[in-house]
Amino acid sequence: MMLPRWTGGSRAARIAAYCHGGWPHPGSAPGGRQSLFPRVRQVVRAAPGRPARYAARRHDGIPCGSLTRASGAQQSPSDPAGVRARDAPRLPRGLPPRLSEGHPVNALLAALPILVTIGLLAAKVRAPCAALAALGTAAALTTTTFHTPVADLRDAQLRMLPMLVELAAILFGGMLLSDLMTRTGAQAALGDRLGGACGSRSRAVLLIVFGVTPFAESLTGFGIGVVVAVPLLRQLGLTPTKAAITGLLGLVTVPWGSLAPGSLVSAELGRVDFQQLGVVSALLSAPVFLICGAAALTVAVWPRHALRAAGELLMAAGTLWLTVWAVNTYVGVPLAGVLGGLATLAVLLLASRLEERATGIVHREPVGRALAPYAFLVTGLLIGRAALAATGIEQGWWTVVAGPAGWLLLTAALTPRLLGAQVSVLPDAIGTTATRWWQVTLTTALFLILGTLLTVTGMSREMAEACAALGPAYLMLAPWIGAVGGFLTGSNTGANAMFAAGQSATAHALGYPALHLVGIQNVSAALASGGSIARVVLAAELASNSPGPQRVSPEDQLKATPHHHLAPTTTTTTALTTVDTDPVDTGRVLWTVLTAHAAVFLVLGAVALIWR
Repeated sequence: MMLPRWTGGSRAARIAAYCHGGWPHPGSAPGGRQSLFPRVRQVVRAAPGRPARYAARRHDGIPCGSLTRASGAQQSPSDPAGVRARDAPRLPRGLPPRLSEGHPVNALLAALPILVTIGLLAAKVRAPCAALAALGTAAALTTTTFHTPVADLRDAQLRMLPMLVELAAILFGGMLLSDLMTRTGAQAALGDRLGGACGSRSRAVLLIVFGVTPFAESLTGFGIGVVVAVPLLRQLGLTPTKAAITGLLGLVTVPWGSLAPGSLVSAELGRVDFQQLGVVSALLSAPVFLICGAAALTVAVWPRHALRAAGELLMAAGTLWLTVWAVNTYVGVPLAGVLGGLATLAVLLLASRLEERATGIVHREPVGRALAPYAFLVTGLLIGRAALAATGIEQGWWTVVAGPAGWLLLTAALTPRLLGAQVSVLPDAIGTTATRWWQVTLTTALFLILGTLLTVTGMSREMAEACAALGPAYLMLAPWIGAVGGFLTGSNTGANAMFAAGQSATAHALGYPALHLVGIQNVSAALASGGSIARVVLAAELASNSPGPQRVSPEDQLKATPHHHLAPTTTTTTALTTVDTDPVDTGRVLWTVLTAHAAVFLVLGAVALIWR
């Protein structure tokens, strides 16, 4: 069997990467960004006891994990293709044999790290401890059942290092920027302006969920949409727990996050057209927008008021969906989320402006300077991406420096000057951020290492193959497979590296359109990454440290002039008399978000059965 012609790495490492469904993250193959699965056509003889779907067939770009291991097979006269044992990839010498590929026991063992994670989290064990336990379980399975050469494990973790450093820098920069915006009063000014511009809390929540968060996340990725959204939601008067839940439910355009590298990886590994995948992902995002938007609105303003705002929900979700679909179809995939968020912002603000003209009441406060850090960040990101494209750099440390990590750190360092605040505020903010940052980063790193280990050892492929044995019923489980990858890695790119190739292979085996199944993988993995432990911990930290509207005494309240209304009640921002400082219920945040996501996955599974 022909293997990809990579310029570096051992042959064993290349076989492992080829058979395990790809490298842990994009651009990590030694030869640069290229398809991991060359077009090969080979007839493979089914080993005794294997399902009929593994029998002799034409194969076009399906990873080795979906084919029979013929290392112990002998040629027989009935073998029409004359495939010998030496023609199939073998495990490196010196490793003890393991259970047959696709064996139910193997699949159950492969799922143990995930089951351990879910069980410990349900028991309210802290996320880092749950991650360590799952990582220990995966390591034990690697040494006993899923034998993998140490060199392959080392190489996979080394290739993951730049991504880990970038994530750590992005988390620190994002949290520092949020802290500085709070200390300087810029966050409060933006919150007041949003509430005043929208006229009602329901519309303000929709503007953040469908406008601000998709725009920020699509431009930078890595959960920065939450960094921007949660403090604004706190300024609207939401409790810390509600703000964390609502902010996470706004991560609905993750397939286009950071200008869509995760979708690109999914298209390459699944061997489907990139733009067609973008269009399919946009179509499949309709239930994502509606269900997550309805859940966010219900959490933020209670069911009765959410029902009253159903029309605005449909308007906001419809605007985002139509714009994302149109941009994918007629412009290109990378900018779909950015333009979709901007279009939704424009529509909701226009509706508020028309309402103001009808009532004759206009409340506006200047916030140009408060937006200066975000404007600087957006401009810098666009310059950095243009510079990388012009120089042809697609991987390595320069992508970290010129990407979101570098520009977030630079923006945070310049924020006091951009806002006209004293520079002395920066050291205090750095100290406060550092004490919160390491816990979030540790959790993120542990789950990223776990996801990489599940990929390189083949455990993720074992789970996918076990589900594929169900036949057409597999289509109902396809979204959940993508969700497992997104939940564990916290990254759409990482989840697609784990499962996109396997989903495509299963689609071919079932006679199902590969484009549809890869699209379901892309959307479900992206959505689940927004509910990952790392994102939940980040949102909880931000919500617990972001102040709500300032308390106003009853005497001052009577003297105060209302600036704007926060419907569904007639309470004004300056008239709020309580400030919720309760700690964030992380368990409630996690399970509320996962419940909303589960509803989406059920709908996507039904769509997969119907849409052929």
